[in-house]
Amino acid sequence: MPFHFLPFPHTLIPAGHAGAVGETTMLGEMLGELTGKIVGQRIVAHMYGPTKIERTMESKGKILGQEVTLLATFWAMERPEGGMFSKGHGVLMTKDGGKVFLRGAGISVPSKGPGWSMRGTRYAQTKAPALKKLNEVAILFEIEISPDGVTRDKMWEWK
Repeated sequence: MPFHFLPFPHTLIPAGHAGAVGETTMLGEMLGELTGKIVGQRIVAHMYGPTKIERTMESKGKILGQEVTLLATFWAMERPEGGMFSKGHGVLMTKDGGKVFLRGAGISVPSKGPGWSMRGTRYAQTKAPALKKLNEVAILFEIEISPDGVTRDKMWEWK
């Protein structure tokens, strides 16, 4: 189902949904969804510079129909306009030993309820035959992080 991507801090809206009229469709096929948890975090302070929060998450789910585990580390730095800028890298691993290396960046804002919502883009490199499509698309993502560290990570191709 196609989606409409509204400017931040709005959310992804299925095409034809009330409020999506006149918006440009940018999201293509949903590539997958993962759920997991923040498994580590630390504060990285730089002398005379901004403070960064570094987090590592581990999650499991399906990407392009393949069961995968994601281990990723990202850091977030407060933005003067509010919210946070995040950048990170990770590796998706398939049950048969395939690997997908990811790099990405995005912005985070407080969720409507407690927690954080992060949105951005990832780029992949892989030789895994079942996941080679990831080499050819920009991957748009939306991650919801609850106060207890539970993550829900959805990914779409960018058309």
